[in-house]
Amino acid sequence: MATVAVAGAGMAGLVALTTGGPAVAAPGDASARGVVVDLSASVLGVPVITANATIGSATAPPGGGTDTTTGLAVTIPGAVGVTASGTVLEVSATRGPTASSANADIAELALGILGVPVVAADLITAEVNCPQTGALTADTNVVGLTLFGAPAVLVPNTPGVTASAAVVVPGLTEASLTVTLTAVEETTADTAAAVAVLATVQLTGSVDGGQVIDIPVGTVILAEANCERPLAPTSPTATPTQPSASPTVTPTASPTQPTASPTVTPTASPTQPTQSPTASPYPTHHPHLPVTGDSGTGLWWTLGLGTGMVTLGAGAVLAVRRSRRMTGAC
Repeated sequence: MATVAVAGAGMAGLVALTTGGPAVAAPGDASARGVVVDLSASVLGVPVITANATIGSATAPPGGGTDTTTGLAVTIPGAVGVTASGTVLEVSATRGPTASSANADIAELALGILGVPVVAADLITAEVNCPQTGALTADTNVVGLTLFGAPAVLVPNTPGVTASAAVVVPGLTEASLTVTLTAVEETTADTAAAVAVLATVQLTGSVDGGQVIDIPVGTVILAEANCERPLAPTSPTATPTQPSASPTVTPTASPTQPTASPTVTPTASPTQPTQSPTASPYPTHHPHLPVTGDSGTGLWWTLGLGTGMVTLGAGAVLAVRRSRRMTGAC
């Protein structure tokens, strides 16, 4: 008989470590997976559980478009201690110029481990959408989910549901299988991730009636989708080109003109005052007249002689006039 309990907070950390899936590393990337089984356990060196398979995988083409796979039967070739059935209805991933998206859909899934039905569901879906602008979305839906035959309801991003059931394992006494189911719906600023069902499996028992041991078995992912927001258009990058050319021309031409201006002005100015003090001393030390070139002493002598002759002439004229008057009187 199965025992169902709500998983403690410690299981939440385990869920976060096991939901990696395909890396979504570039803008516009998208991917989806249907059923991913990774289970392995050994007792006394003998494998009792072995199952590794991925049924249904899609990756958005790098150049844009959609990658889709439909109608895949859920089987695990070469599995030991594990059985699976159902149909991966579709896994699809799309990269577009304005959005990326992905989805995974599974129907009529049944998973058994060590002869015990562990997980079953009528419909399991996961879907994500990453538009270039606007809100990103991550959604999951599970219809008719059971864990060890008991109905289970998953609330995304919570510790989930845990149940245990007794199993028969050679080399173990009082063996039991413990399974925790969780769901993930997560968005960030640029990414979205959804996992409809994540089953974490653990085997417990004692060897030869001794100490009880816990053996981690692995995980099973049912319906996973991831996407990343595409980059915005790059056309605005042309705008900064025009302002960058403007400062290059302006500073080069401006300094050239002021350089020539101070060169001419100071050269002409000092030349003129140089001649002025050179001419001024000549009249002081050589008092020659500008016309005759003689000295000033000769000039004064000539003027005195002229004045005397004029005086004598005037006296002679007066004497002649007086003589005529006297003659006329007689």
